[in-house]
Formats: sequence, structure tokens, C-alpha cells
Amino acid sequence: MRSGRIQLLSRIMMPLLIVQFLLGMFANLFVTFSTSTDPNPLAVVFTGGSPALILHVMIAVILLILALQVLVSAAFIRRRQLVAIASAGFASITLAFFTGIAFVYSGYANDSLSYLMAVGFLFGLIIFGYFAGRGERPTPATTKETTPSNIIRPRPLGLTLLQLIGGGIVTFGGFALIGFNPGTINTALGSITLVLGLFAVLSAYGIWKNKTWSLTIARLVNIAIVLFSTGQESYTVATATTANTAAGSLGGTVIALGLCIGVVLNLPNRQLQS
Repeated sequence: MRSGRIQLLSRIMMPLLIVQFLLGMFANLFVTFSTSTDPNPLAVVFTGGSPALILHVMIAVILLILALQVLVSAAFIRRRQLVAIASAGFASITLAFFTGIAFVYSGYANDSLSYLMAVGFLFGLIIFGYFAGRGERPTPATTKETTPSNIIRPRPLGLTLLQLIGGGIVTFGGFALIGFNPGTINTALGSITLVLGLFAVLSAYGIWKNKTWSLTIARLVNIAIVLFSTGQESYTVATATTANTAAGSLGGTVIALGLCIGVVLNLPNRQLQS
């Protein structure tokens, strides 16, 4: 039940948010930030940063993906108030995430970015604390229909859009790796990313058309995207030569991963009719 999933995801987020706050305060008080002039300071965090700061960044990625899952689950429930609150929660975590990245790229010197990161964190804590404590009222029970199994199913618009957007981001990321990051390794990684993205777009078409093969393809390709993109993004962040490349790639990949996970979690258990 998606309402129960919102509460479960929020309860997972709460201890992570608390740990995130403690790590952020520890970094502010006890960590000496790098003064390196490397054009990719985000990579410096992982190569020469404090373990607390590294964990802080990794938890930020996880929180953004979880916040997106809450929003996706709320969207499928189709209650305006619930969607509005989940959207505000996702926006808060997104604000904290991207201002945190920008703070790193400012050389840890822009206090306005640090303040905005704290604001996003605070509102996220309040919103997801509300979801974790209250949950969501169950929807009224509906009677099972005894219509024939070959009845034409309605078009799954929401699931199709999720898969199409996620596949589109991955496809664009593949083109970007090939076109903007020359080199044999980036070309190979970009080619694999591009193929996975195109398969995701194909599965979106299959989902929209209620094809029997679409669910299997969607599950396989989305799991492959999550596993491969995690490794690919780690390499891209570590080897990027400009700040814009690393920040843009990381942000796009995290959103794509969240959408792909959301598709897998919301796929129906039974095969669609062809």
C-alpha cells in the first residue's frame, strides 16, 4: 500500500536526517576544509576529505533519492494535499542537496549557501517527520471486479511518464559522456549508458501500450541503470576536470536513479495484457 510506503520511507529518512545534522555540525566545528585549487573540489572531498564529510555527502544522495520516492508514491495516491506536502519535502531536500554542492564549489566560503542548506534541511525534517509520525489514512476499500481478464486496461500514464523521464535523463547522460568528455573510458561508459537509456525509453513505450514484455524489460533495465550508473557516476565525479561537469552529472544521475527506483517499486506484479 503506497500510503504505508510513504510512512516507511519517512521513518527511514528520520534517523538519516538526524545523523546528517550531527555530521554537518561536526564538519563545521572540527573539520578543516580543503584549500585545494583543484577545478573539481567535489572529487577532493572523496580523495582527501574527512570521513565525516564523505559520509555527509553520501547520506545527502540517499536522502534525495528517498525524498523522490516519497513524492512518487504520493503522486500515485492522487491526493492533492498529500502531493503538495510531498512536493514541499522533496523541494526542501533538493534545496539542501544542491546548495550543499554549491557550498563545496564555493571553497566553503559562501555563508548564504550554508544557510540555505540548513533551511532546506530544517523544512525537510519537519515535513518527513510529519509523514513518519502520522502516516496516511487508508483509502476506502473497493470491491474486486470480476470482469474478464482480457479487458482493455487503461493507459498507465503516471508510470509511463516516470519511465520516460528517467530513460530520457539517462539517454542524455550517455550523449553527454560521449560528446563532452572525450576519452576511451568515457566513450565506453557513455555508450553503455546510452543503450540503457534507450532500453528504458523503449520500456516506457511498452508500458504505455500495455505490452506483456514491458514489465520484465522495465525491471531489468532500471536495475541495470541503478547498478551501472552508481559506478559510472563515481568515476565521472572523480575524474571530471570542471565543476559544472561534476555537479551537473551528479545531480542528473541522482534524479534518474530515484525515478528508476520509483518505477521498479510501482510496477504491477502481474503482466500487462498485450
